[in-house]
Amino acid sequence: MKQRNRTRKGAIVTALLTLSLATALTACSGGNKENGAAASATPPSDYSKSLSLVSAVSDGTAALFKEIDAAFVQDWKDRTGQSVAIEQASGISFAQESAIVGGQLKADVATLGVGIDIDAIQAKGLVGEGWQQRYEYNSSPFSTAVAFVVRSGNPKSIATWEDALKPDVAIVTSNPDTDSDARWYYAAAWAYSLDKQPDDQDAAQAFVTSFHNQVAVLAGNDAEAEKAFLDENKGDVWVTTESRALSLANGAAKGKVDVVVPDVTLTVEPIVSVVDSVSDANGTREVANAYADFLFTETAQTLAAKHFFRPRFESVAEQFAGTFAETTLLTVDDDLTGWEDLQAALFADGGLFGQLPAK
Repeated sequence: MKQRNRTRKGAIVTALLTLSLATALTACSGGNKENGAAASATPPSDYSKSLSLVSAVSDGTAALFKEIDAAFVQDWKDRTGQSVAIEQASGISFAQESAIVGGQLKADVATLGVGIDIDAIQAKGLVGEGWQQRYEYNSSPFSTAVAFVVRSGNPKSIATWEDALKPDVAIVTSNPDTDSDARWYYAAAWAYSLDKQPDDQDAAQAFVTSFHNQVAVLAGNDAEAEKAFLDENKGDVWVTTESRALSLANGAAKGKVDVVVPDVTLTVEPIVSVVDSVSDANGTREVANAYADFLFTETAQTLAAKHFFRPRFESVAEQFAGTFAETTLLTVDDDLTGWEDLQAALFADGGLFGQLPAK
């Protein structure tokens, strides 16, 4: 795997000096880079009392987080003796953001599909400033990539983005207006064009327009796109995430589909933050911090890889050699100019997607 201009490769901190049991349990796991107010303000806990934690996740990671939740509950019990119950709330990323902002979802911690959804939560004062710098890898514990699902045997010989845009190829994908995670798919076409022709936004707009023109099914979400492609036999290629594609190719759709990862594609990076105001109000800040930290441990990284998400730890990646295709992975932060600019160019009012023909 190659990554263009990737700069965040710092070592993961695996232990800190133990000053007290509460401090150690808050900071001992690998991802947390923060030694500031959010961590130091955590009061000592009464571990004899059980508590509940609400974890908000986006749909594409729900199955993985069920296993992570169980592993964390056991790990926390082993370290503190405290019983924790985790309630998982899963849904489309921007629907999760909206529910948290509106107060309908009292999530202690959120792992959403796009960083700007957590930015929106921060803008309402529910998450502290600088939240994305609390953890390594820009607070993204694992990743996947934009990939293609094709019929078994790949009858249209689709290997590259250009192949997917051939006149006789019909694309199935999800609608960024109804599924915020689907922003990655259109962003991937944008990123590919800019990687090929740097700074040529006219060419990128033309490429994304050509991509959209080949879309035969613009589904409401990934589940609907999956149904259209697999059950209704629509389209020649389904543009989705590598994790979802590999899960199906190795499970329910085994023998029916092949997975193609283009030689240059966009990294999809789920991103985590404790919802500071909620966890403080609930008295769960310490365990919420520890839960977020746990995502950057070898245990959680291994579970991620088993669910076909690319782990951050090289030690774990080595155990899954051959699972993930060799490719050049672009990132929004390092190869584009961040989600704020990308949102404005593609998906906000006046952006390119709103100017494309309705599907």
